[in-house]
Amino acid sequence: MGQDRTDDGVLASAGAYFHSVLEASQDCIRVLSRAGLIEYMNLRGRELFEIDDFEGRNRHRYWPDMWPPESRPAVEDALSKALAGGSSSFRALCPTARGNVRWWDTTVSPVLDEAGRVVRVLAASRDVTAAMLAERHRQLLVNELNHRVKNTLAIVQSIAAQSLRNAGVDPAVRRAFEGRLMAIAATHNVLTDENWAAASLRQIVEGSVRPYRNADHEVAVDGPDLMVSPKPAVVMALAFHELAINALKYGALSVPGGEVEVRWTSQPGARLLVTWTERGGPPVARPSRRGFGSRIIELALASELDGEVELDYQPEGLVCTLRAPLGALDRVDAFMALQA
Repeated sequence: MGQDRTDDGVLASAGAYFHSVLEASQDCIRVLSRAGLIEYMNLRGRELFEIDDFEGRNRHRYWPDMWPPESRPAVEDALSKALAGGSSSFRALCPTARGNVRWWDTTVSPVLDEAGRVVRVLAASRDVTAAMLAERHRQLLVNELNHRVKNTLAIVQSIAAQSLRNAGVDPAVRRAFEGRLMAIAATHNVLTDENWAAASLRQIVEGSVRPYRNADHEVAVDGPDLMVSPKPAVVMALAFHELAINALKYGALSVPGGEVEVRWTSQPGARLLVTWTERGGPPVARPSRRGFGSRIIELALASELDGEVELDYQPEGLVCTLRAPLGALDRVDAFMALQA
């Protein structure tokens, strides 16, 4: 499977240096004519594609014909772009000459003459089969984990509902517990949609306040599109849920015409500022004791984001302010480390 002969002038005009560079590459390098016919393939490319007879079966073959039907549109599109003077890349399936399944990352670029005209096309393919198989395996594990977490949350919710109901617990306590489970479940759904890479801060806030929105209240959400990694996302969802529940019981969402504004901005020094502001509710006073919700907001949220949380019980409405480094939103937790 050695080099049969120098191609018909394709590399001769480019010189020995260019030829040696192509032959030294660990990727498959092809040179195509303007008609899309294969004029050259380096030795490494023949090995990768397990081609024993390049001269007899592949030289001067139309390049897209070497790809299976499901991959051919991407190949044709890349070839057309290169002939028009542009570069592009794609990932597609193409078995080797011996029928072994392989995935390839391919970059296609035009070869220009001194006048800037496209005279040939250069196509470089890298075998990414191992990465594709690893990604499919990872996705399978994530899907299974998502399924099990959802089932676990549903079981916990069912057990809690039955246990608390039969124990004669105050219905308000049951509703609070179920609401917290729902906040976790909603954030889990967002993270599942993003393959547990990150969740949008807007989605976290919207999911926390959506159950309490109605025609009697105005809830405004505004801020740049920031992504939050899984662990801080769950804590933030719980914190916003607690703020919404508090507003529903005692604050702006407890009376018609009340308003809640949630706003976040990035500040100099890579800092995050989040404010929850209530208006139009009943007069507010600092509670005599710190409940579970306050501990989630003031302690857990601040600790998770390495920041500071302030609850300001102004007479016209509660103002909650979070200040934290932006980098805390992108923290990789233990779950994500296991995925790597």
